Amino acid sequence: MSISFLSSAESLLLAPIKHFIHEDFHDILQRMPLTDKLLFMIIHGVDKTGIQWHKLPVFMGLIYLAIRRHLHSEYNLLNVGRTPVGVRFNPNNFPYRTADGTFNDPFNEGAGGEGTFFGRNMLPVDQKDK
Repeated sequence: MSISFLSSAESLLLAPIKHFIHEDFHDILQRMPLTDKLLFMIIHGVDKTGIQWHKLPVFMGLIYLAIRRHLHSEYNLLNVGRTPVGVRFNPNNFPYRTADGTFNDPFNEGAGGEGTFFGRNMLPVDQKDK
């Protein structure tokens, strides 16, 4: 009961705002938790006003970039490599970058390593079919 009430209250609050957001973003906005929706609205509002982030006061510009980076990494990058499974490594065991570039990210020891994929904004397409 309380979850359905919260979701209906959330949709009522966001319904008037959706008119100001391009319809391409409506689908992804539905999948975001409320906190990310609010962060998205902040970034979208700053972008719509035409204020450039580098002209904001330094602290506000850094906050803007941190929020934008979070939203892009969470909703824009597609993982095209293998997904790590298991327990994450202890960063104290690897205090420096290894020769092959592994063990930089405590959540994914292979990220940034030799022979790994970069996150992508589009799904890869087999070029033989084109």
